[in-house]
Formats: sequence, C-alpha cells, structure tokens
Amino acid sequence: MTKRTIRHRVEHTTNKHSRAVFRDETIVIRLAKGLSREEEKEHVQDLLDRMIKQVEEEQEKILINPFGKLLDSGESATITLANGTKHCFALRPGQKTSIRRTTRGWNVTIGPNMRRKGLHRLLWKTLAAQELHRMEELVRKINNDTYGVNISKVKLQFASSQWGSCSYQGVIMLNSALLFVDPKVMHYVIVHELAHRKRADHSAQYWSWVQWALPNYNKYRESLYDYRLPTI
Repeated sequence: MTKRTIRHRVEHTTNKHSRAVFRDETIVIRLAKGLSREEEKEHVQDLLDRMIKQVEEEQEKILINPFGKLLDSGESATITLANGTKHCFALRPGQKTSIRRTTRGWNVTIGPNMRRKGLHRLLWKTLAAQELHRMEELVRKINNDTYGVNISKVKLQFASSQWGSCSYQGVIMLNSALLFVDPKVMHYVIVHELAHRKRADHSAQYWSWVQWALPNYNKYRESLYDYRLPTI
C-alpha cells in the first residue's frame, strides 16, 4: 500500500521531551530543548514515522463528521442521527451570526466575523441542545435499570478526545458525536460512565460492575474504536 503524504512541520520548544500532535491535517513535531542536530533528526524521524502510522490507522475508521459537507460548500443539509432522527440546517450570510428554529429545522445566519471553527462549534452546540432531553431520559432509564446511583446532571456536548466522563459530583458528560454511533455502542458508553459512580478508577472491580450491567460490553467497547471524531 502506498503511504499517504501528510504535511508536517517542526517547532523548537523549551520542553523537556519531544512530542508530536496531528492538527489541521498537519503533523506538528515539537522538539525538546538542548538537542544536538543529530538528535533532532532522530527525534523528527521517529515521531514522524509513528504519527504517520497512527494517522493512517485513524483514516480507516468511520469518521463522524455530519457537518462536513455543509461547512465545505453547502447552503443546506439534512443531518441523520443513528436512530433515524433528521435535523435540517440552512446557512445564509448576514450582518450578525444568529440561529433560529423553524418548522423545517434551523436557519443559521453567518456574520462576517464567523470562522469555520466557530461555525462548526455552533452547529454541534445546537444539535446537542436539541437532543439533550432525550439523552437525559435515556441515561436515567439505564441508570434505573442498572445501578440506581445518584446523578446530579447530564451534559451533552462535542469533545474532540473523549466519548464521555463522570465527575465526582455525579455529572455525566456524553459526547454529542455518540448520536451518530450504533445505539448499542452508545448504551455501552452510558453504562461505562454510570459505573464510575461505583468506582472512580478503571480497576478490576470497576470492570466487574460494567460487566454486571452489560455482560457483553467488550463487544461494544471494541466497536467504539471503529469510529473517529472530526477536528474542530
């Protein structure tokens, strides 16, 4: 297989260790301070090889990017969730950024200062707000059917690096990208976070709680790795 050509750039830092990140379709290699030229070359090549392999593996996954076409060139788009629910968005230029709900969906007016990243966040935020109540009901139903633990709040929001979280205060956060995965996989993520109300760590006892509520959880845990999140 021919390797995909991926842009990269090198940055010199004052950090103790060299590292690399993939951002905006570019591998950014951040070199540690105090390296010789030979060491710099070694670090760059090693990090570049590893990141290219990682990026190529990620490219094989299912990208959750419902707003991609709308952001690139569309004036309107219909977004379909995994459960079949459809949401329509229509974009138009204007003097000030605003969003208005209509019987057909959302009309989004884009002001002159709005950039792609800001618009992307706005679209995810709007979708999350619309679906929050349904997700709250689902989380509380699964909780009632399993652990019956205390939940102070359910949040639905886009995150670029995690599918969910559970705070010590009982706040369950779910990534709104879960709206586009297999509902059984979403169920697993909810169970995963609820189980943290039993154990805050990922110890053997924690996984025993997960298995108690969802005996075949490993199947859905592995399926979650088939998806990847878009970059905002």
